[in-house]
Amino acid sequence: MENSISTQEYWTTITEARMQTSNWDLTQAVTRENMQSIVDEIHRRSPSKQNQVNYGMHILDWSNTELRNELYEMAVDRDNPDPKYNPQTLANWLVVFTGRVPVPLEYDFSDRDKNALNLGLSSIEIGLASHMLIYSAAARGLQCGFCRCLDYEYSGFQTTILPQLGLEHPEEIQLLVGVGMPSDNIYKTWNPHTEKWVNAYKDQGNKWAVEPKPPQSEYVHW
Repeated sequence: MENSISTQEYWTTITEARMQTSNWDLTQAVTRENMQSIVDEIHRRSPSKQNQVNYGMHILDWSNTELRNELYEMAVDRDNPDPKYNPQTLANWLVVFTGRVPVPLEYDFSDRDKNALNLGLSSIEIGLASHMLIYSAAARGLQCGFCRCLDYEYSGFQTTILPQLGLEHPEEIQLLVGVGMPSDNIYKTWNPHTEKWVNAYKDQGNKWAVEPKPPQSEYVHW
């Protein structure tokens, strides 16, 4: 076959194309159908212990600007002397990953409390699902931005976030992932709720210099 591209080349192209993103072009449409196809892939292929799915996914567009803005205001590292908000949350779509208590299995004979939220297991599965999310998005020409700087003492949790997401405790929210079209404006992105530009950034491959990983020899053991 002429001009054939190997599976490895496809994978390399996708992994090299994906960047942590927080600058968004909200003028470009990212359809619900496109997001549904990504969710379908996660549902079909993302690993989950005994297929029970120990996490929830809230897929948010901009139809509720109040909720989206509250999630943005909550997504900040307030312990930092120079707190920075996370505009990853201002993407065309926002995926909110939460812990979930699945229906107990009849053949689960462990002595654990099967009605309790197991955030350890939820976090593992959220990691797997979110990893699939970002590459499913990349295959469609979209970018994603991870956010785990969450202020669990933020007042908007009780007034807006928890009741509108149908949750009880702030800690149920484990990860936020923005999904959308990146903007050419690297340093600013638009907040439709406040109708203001806010600071943003796009990882141009420089994060390795700013926040380098340790050498493989420190954590990979052969």
